[in-house]
Parts: sequence; structure tokens; C-alpha cells
Amino acid sequence: MLILASHSASRYSLLKEAKIEFKQFGFDYDENLDKNVSAVSYVQNVVLEKEKQFLKAFQKDFENFDLLFADSVVCAGGKILTKAKNQKQAYEMLALQDGKSASVLSAFLLIKANKRVFCVSKTTFYFKNFDQEALKTYVENDLYKGKAGCMMCEGFHKDFIIKQTGNLSTALGLDIPTLKAYL
Repeated sequence: MLILASHSASRYSLLKEAKIEFKQFGFDYDENLDKNVSAVSYVQNVVLEKEKQFLKAFQKDFENFDLLFADSVVCAGGKILTKAKNQKQAYEMLALQDGKSASVLSAFLLIKANKRVFCVSKTTFYFKNFDQEALKTYVENDLYKGKAGCMMCEGFHKDFIIKQTGNLSTALGLDIPTLKAYL
């Protein structure tokens, strides 16, 4: 049985839609890591830190299960964007994307009895200028909360995407095609 070690509703939905049998086990992680590294290194470090914290607390409870750890970050304007803590940060992050491009880097670690699979995937979006009223509604209604880089490519951002390179599941938090290849 696969255990999704995450609270993520998006990853839960992606696994359900892909018809992958799993159980979700939410766990609060301390993700305060040094951002003075590349975005690829950062997202990998977060996933490995999640694994470390999870196994320290729950290894005996889950030693006979396949485990899945994942995380995503957004890169825009040369900055690593995690989750905004307030509306001011949300506006700052969204300004870096407005009429520009942003990339979502998603990493996962799949631990099975006989192997470890580590994957980092990237999806880049190119945006036209955001409608300022739609932007205000998105931020003022706190719809950005819980979204890396305040990105909601299936919601607010959807109407402003000019071009996409990479798969949507990566942008939503988990590279499903690659994961399925290793299950």
C-alpha cells in the first residue's frame, strides 16, 4: 500500500484521478530551509527533510508500506517562491509572474522495499498581464493560501496562460506519469 505523507489536497486529488491506490497520512513538516541554493536543490532538500522528519516520528508505524514524499516550489523573477504568509507577500509574488513566466518545480521521493526513486520535474507557464480586478479578488479572498508561489494554474492563473511547457500534474504538485512508471 502506498502512503502519501502529506496534507496536500491537490496531491490527494491527483492520485485519486490517476486511480492509484493509496492512503493519505498528513504530517506537519518544518520546511524552513536555506533558500540560498538553486531552486532544484531547494525542492530536493525539502523532500529529503520531509522524509527525515517523517521517519524519525513514524518509521516503526510504516515500515511495511511504500512511502511517497513530495514538494513543489515556484520560481519567478529569479526567486524561489514558497507559500505566501500574508496578502502583501501574495501581491509581491504575483507581481513577479504578471506578464512574465514562472516555473513550478515538483519533486517526489518514492520509497519501496527494494528501491528509492527521486524525481524532479518542471513545468513553465508564460502569462499575459493579469486582470487587476481578478488579481485583487484572488488575493483579497485569500484564494492564494496554501499555494506555492500563490500559483493556482487550475484557477486564477488559468485565464492568463499563453503557453505551457511541461505537464499539468507537475504544476499541480506531483509528476503522475513518472510516478506511475515506478509503482
